[in-house]
Amino acid sequence: MLESLIMQSLRIFCDVARRRSFSRAAADHGITQSAASQRIRQLEKRLGVKLIDRSVRPLALTPAGEVYLRGCEELLEHYDQLEQQVSHFKPLAEGSIRVDAIYSAGIDLLNHVKESFEALHPAVRVTIQYKQPDEVYQGVHDHRCDLGILSYPQRWHQVQAIGLRDEPMAVVCSPKHALAGTQKIHASQLGHWPMVMFEQSLPVGRRIRRYLREHGANPSEASVFDNIDTIKNAVVVTDHVAILPKRTVMRDVTAGTLAVVGLEPELVRPMGIIYRRPSGQGFRPAVQAFIDYLFEHAGPDADDSTRAETVEHELVSSVI
Repeated sequence: MLESLIMQSLRIFCDVARRRSFSRAAADHGITQSAASQRIRQLEKRLGVKLIDRSVRPLALTPAGEVYLRGCEELLEHYDQLEQQVSHFKPLAEGSIRVDAIYSAGIDLLNHVKESFEALHPAVRVTIQYKQPDEVYQGVHDHRCDLGILSYPQRWHQVQAIGLRDEPMAVVCSPKHALAGTQKIHASQLGHWPMVMFEQSLPVGRRIRRYLREHGANPSEASVFDNIDTIKNAVVVTDHVAILPKRTVMRDVTAGTLAVVGLEPELVRPMGIIYRRPSGQGFRPAVQAFIDYLFEHAGPDADDSTRAETVEHELVSSVI
């Protein structure tokens, strides 16, 4: 209780200093002006110095108050960050979370996130079903699931989108291909080799074709498929190339069945979370906690080395 009162007093002091007013700071904290003034006097008594010069209007900080304010702001910032980090370990109320995702969102990666999240919150169950992009959108729209995870997320019929991460794309070929061993290739040079492509109906297929046109490449389309796994298999047994998310082929590269070549200029596949909720209402606590956990463990700031270990074992059926 003592620590709580001290932290409250520090927050009140910071707000009095920022607002240069006891009354406005008191209103922010839902207390009386007299109570706010008393809190600051208790701080000054304990420290043995004056923090606020009350003889001027608007009131001002003393030199000691200036130093104390900077220290309090840093302390409160670190304290709030620590509380947020620790809050991930707080068990949530019993409930369930339904997620629809495209296969190439990373089956093993998402399963790892699901299992570790459920270990932290034993009363919550996360169900992940893998579907085609249109089915993911429809499931979210019809409230058959809480969240959708897919590439090139768009707002669609009352469905909102949150960016999750950008995945670099790369040229993929057989280890026996002439490009194997090349560090990088410019998009303009890709017209020299037949290419295995995504279907035009898929967002990734349209984006890759536009990217190639923008850079003056017009490769012949050797074959067209709707999923990553089939494209990889076609590349392995032919002299064709493909453009795929680099993350989805790292297990194959490690196994020596595929080679990967960096792509210039950069091309990324954006991954995102889609959802539908009534205007003005927040997510259920369990859903919000899972979103936060996704960003921490599968988002842009997730530890790359940990993610690489997970991806190395990824079994991807890989429907975009």
